[in-house]
Amino acid sequence: MRVYRFLAGLVPAALTTALMLSPAHAQETNDGHFYIAAAATGSDMKRPRQTIANAPTPGSTLQVVNAVDFGWGGQAAFGYSSGYFRIEAEVGHTENDSDSYTAITPLSITLPQKGKNNLTRFMANAYAQLPEGRWIASPYVGAGFGYARARVTTFAAPARAPAAPPSQLIDQKDGDTAYQLMAGVAVPLTSRVSLTIQYRWFDAGTVTGVDIRSERITRSLRGSNYDLGLRLRL
Repeated sequence: MRVYRFLAGLVPAALTTALMLSPAHAQETNDGHFYIAAAATGSDMKRPRQTIANAPTPGSTLQVVNAVDFGWGGQAAFGYSSGYFRIEAEVGHTENDSDSYTAITPLSITLPQKGKNNLTRFMANAYAQLPEGRWIASPYVGAGFGYARARVTTFAAPARAPAAPPSQLIDQKDGDTAYQLMAGVAVPLTSRVSLTIQYRWFDAGTVTGVDIRSERITRSLRGSNYDLGLRLRL
């Protein structure tokens, strides 16, 4: 529901902006040019699945699903646009808190936790677009490939001892290759500035590391993102 409320606020604002644009803003911008862009991000991470080796007993593997809250972040990019194509370098960051985790096998229990799923990404993106200036809103699609650096933490009671005092079970940093798929629209506000509204699916791969017992852990990090930003033609 949080996602729907977020989108419900974006759509009327975008439509209002588009309807208020005058024809004077619809200038041809098909010539090649550099640009900078920035956006705020709403992050709707898919529940991360996690494994922990030798838990709850030696020789077994604990399977866990982490509950995550809707999170926030931002991004900045520098790129080049020409006609129907655009390329850019992007850096972005999102943070999603976890308030509980559920062990699904070999135990079945849900416990509260204080956890974080923080992601910093460095991406190279390419887009296909309708050139801005001919329509009130110019749609585009894109894809990106790069590297994501993650930090995951879990402060909770262990599943094997749910009555134990909460403690730091995981505090791990790891990096992996990442990809993203984007679709959005650019609404020109002036001849140089455009409002961008974008959906982005981001996959940061699987974080690997060890818990406080030095046992191997894995956690998958992926999900939907909703970006609202501005693009400035240089």
